[in-house]
Formats: sequence, structure tokens, C-alpha cells
Amino acid sequence: MANSVLVAASGEHYVAFKVAQLGYNVAMVRQGSSGIDLLASNVSGSRSVAIQVKATSEAERLTGRGAARKITRLEFPLGHAVIEKAAPPIVCFVDLYTDIQAPVPRVYVVPIAFLVTHFEGEIIRDYRYFRLHISVELMEQFKEQWLPLHALLADGS
Repeated sequence: MANSVLVAASGEHYVAFKVAQLGYNVAMVRQGSSGIDLLASNVSGSRSVAIQVKATSEAERLTGRGAARKITRLEFPLGHAVIEKAAPPIVCFVDLYTDIQAPVPRVYVVPIAFLVTHFEGEIIRDYRYFRLHISVELMEQFKEQWLPLHALLADGS
């Protein structure tokens, strides 16, 4: 899946599916909306949250040679605006790559506060095409971890 528009759309649809599967209302935002791909709300509609989705067809990067070759980091498109605006509160990184060990896409649910801290002190405008390069170990804590979404959509009543 090389077409970046199709990759982005696939990631957004997959995250929308996952959010709906969790029991929340979810709406896809009109294509071209700046910084927001999905809007989710609790069933009563009393709480809502914007979600940014960043998808790639293959995030895993290998290092080493021969038997020592292993996956050490993940790379996702990011863009300057997400970090500069520090919004929306949740960014879902989707690795659409599927193989025998991972027959479904992987979603990493990352609070924006983590990303802002991660890039603190970095002059991100020095990079024309800004991407998230992160170790597998560091990103593992966010893999399919939907707690930030649950916390933002919890009905206080």
C-alpha cells in the first residue's frame, strides 16, 4: 500500500473501528481538516475528544546483520504542527504492516504530552519532513493502550 492518501485513510478508518469497538461514538472529520482526523464521544454525548491519526504501511526498522538482525525502532510520519500546537490530546500511530506474527494493524495510543516532552529542546523546523523515530521498547507502553481515551471520555455522572 504505497499511496500515502490510501495509507492515511486506512489508518483513520481502522482507528475509527477500534474506537467504536470500545463502545464510543466516533465520526470521521472532513478530509483536509487541520490537525483532527476523528471526533469521539461517550454514548451520552457529554464528553468528546479530538484524535489525530498518523499511519504508515511499515513502521518497523531493522538493525544488525544475520542472526543479530532485529527490530529496534519504529518510524511514523508526524509533521510539525502536532508538536507546535500540542494538540489534539491523543495521537494514534498506526502500523498497517501485516505479517504472520501480526495479522492486524498495530495502534499506539500516545498522549500529546508525551510527544511534546519527547521533542522538548529539539528544533523541529530543522527537519523538512518531520517523523517520529522511537525505540520499540519506549513505544511498547502505548501499544493498544486506550486508557487515555477512556479517561477523557469518562462520564462524570
